Amino acid sequence: NLNVDLKHIETYAHLAEQIVQKVDVAKFAARFSKSRKLSTDDTMRDFVANMGAWILRGPLDEREISIYSGIATTIASTGGSYDEAVGLILEAMIQSPRFIYRIEHQRGDGSAWPVNDYEMASRMSYILWGTSPDQPLMQAAKDGRLQDATNVAVQVKRMLENPLAKKQSARFITEWLDLDRLANLRPNAKKFPHWNAALAADMRTETLAFFREVTWKQKRPLSDLFNAQVTFASPRLASHYGLKPTGNKLARYNLAAVPGRGGLLTQGSVLTVGGDEASMVARGLFVFHNLLRGVVKDPPPCVDTTPVPSKIGLTQRAIAEQRIANTKCAGCHSKFEPLAFGLEKFNGMGAYHNADEHGNRLREDGEILFPGSAKSITYRTSAELMDHLAGSERVRETLTWKVSQFCLGRPLTSHDSRHIRTIHNTAWKNGGTYGSLITAIVMSDLVLNTQTEIHE
Repeated sequence: NLNVDLKHIETYAHLAEQIVQKVDVAKFAARFSKSRKLSTDDTMRDFVANMGAWILRGPLDEREISIYSGIATTIASTGGSYDEAVGLILEAMIQSPRFIYRIEHQRGDGSAWPVNDYEMASRMSYILWGTSPDQPLMQAAKDGRLQDATNVAVQVKRMLENPLAKKQSARFITEWLDLDRLANLRPNAKKFPHWNAALAADMRTETLAFFREVTWKQKRPLSDLFNAQVTFASPRLASHYGLKPTGNKLARYNLAAVPGRGGLLTQGSVLTVGGDEASMVARGLFVFHNLLRGVVKDPPPCVDTTPVPSKIGLTQRAIAEQRIANTKCAGCHSKFEPLAFGLEKFNGMGAYHNADEHGNRLREDGEILFPGSAKSITYRTSAELMDHLAGSERVRETLTWKVSQFCLGRPLTSHDSRHIRTIHNTAWKNGGTYGSLITAIVMSDLVLNTQTEIHE
């Protein structure tokens, strides 16, 4: 999977050509040189060095300068123009491995591998913005100011105020909750006749707007995502939820007086993980893996994992309780299925009902056993369940792990545990907000100094 074959190379070349065709080459080149002369002297070498440092996120060595300058020499020898030469140099740079990959040349004593200022600038920029460093960050790297924690903190504060930071956080919530799967959701049309692609898109929009409200506008702790009594819905989604539509577009709804509704787990974008039957298995595993960082074995190959449908006298909870009562299944299913009991009143597409389509009365009470705890906690309503999750240190630790993993672009291992613990304590001491967590990650040894690679 790490190989780059000819098809990849041809595709990158074609894409680079298309990009350059849409660029005002003369205007772009003016950022790096006042000269518009197609020369083969030091003027062109200086231009290549300046433009290359910007595009490739760090200084070019003499060999690289000579290679890219050689393109201009070739164009000049064939009677080509300055713009043609610059376009081809730009085309070459944006299909260079240095542009496509974030390459680091780490050096150290085996215990710590410090990154240089330009590598640090890229780490910070891709963590906070998901894109290349801007001019102030590159200047800080050029001045050698990114080896100092105080200067790094100043840059992080500045970068968090840029709209790009909000866009990057939206990527996090999208990947964490797998919001893109909503576009491919195809529930049973007979069972859910009102479902359509627009409603799915509204659910995605709801979660992103809710995330922005809690983390950016209100700057609340990330754990409040599980019990914040507010949401955002289109008239179509509001009707689906049983809310009285307000206006004709996305609107803010106070959920303080709405039974059951409030927090991420009560939004359609998450509830639909249960499928048509609102499977306790799928929903329970979602909470177990994504909120509690729990581990459970896959079912044996011989086990039929087809969701069991509800029927008169048999709810999804009753089906789950039968599995838990079975000694062959209880070892695993007792760990995660009860986590979904509080969500039983939400059907497969996230609508709230006190009874299912067969007339079976539904419940929302249950108990939750947090991994590492000896005693389970009971709850009477889904709202109480959400409060338990929001107040759980285990859930907060999971949020730290999830955001850290997203920022580093790789799975975390036991070797990272010590650093993650430091990040967690620092972030939550400073309020547990998205900003405090990102700051703690960037200021940690996982970013400033690390024995492990950061992949993009």
